[in-house]
Amino acid sequence: MFSLQVKVEGLDNLVRFLSRFESLREPVGDAVQLFLEKTVFDAKAVVPVRTGRLQRSIVFGGGGLEWWVGSRLDYAPYIEFGTSRMSPRPYIWPALNQNVPNLHRYLVEMFENRFGG
Repeated sequence: MFSLQVKVEGLDNLVRFLSRFESLREPVGDAVQLFLEKTVFDAKAVVPVRTGRLQRSIVFGGGGLEWWVGSRLDYAPYIEFGTSRMSPRPYIWPALNQNVPNLHRYLVEMFENRFGG
C-alpha cells in the first residue's frame, strides 16, 4: 500500500496539545477526519485518470493522532513521485498542502473559542 506520511511543523504539536483536553478529543478527531475527507476529494479531482482505478482507490484511515491518506495500488507512488522514465504527477501532496492551512485555522479557532485565547 502507498500512503504518504507528512509531518507538518507545529500542527502535530497543536493537535497533540488539544487532544489532551478530554472535551477536545472528539472535535479534534472530527476536524482531522474532515480535513482528510477534503484532501481525498481534492486528490481525486487532480489525479491523472486513465481507467479511474487510481482515482477510486484514494482513501484515508486511522484515528487518534495517527492518520494516513493514500492508495493500495502498487503503481500509486510512481504517479505521485515519478520514475526514471516518467515525470511525477503529484495528486496527494498538493491536496494536503491545499488543506493544511484550513485545518490549522480551525484548530486554533476551536482552542480560542473554548479557552478565550
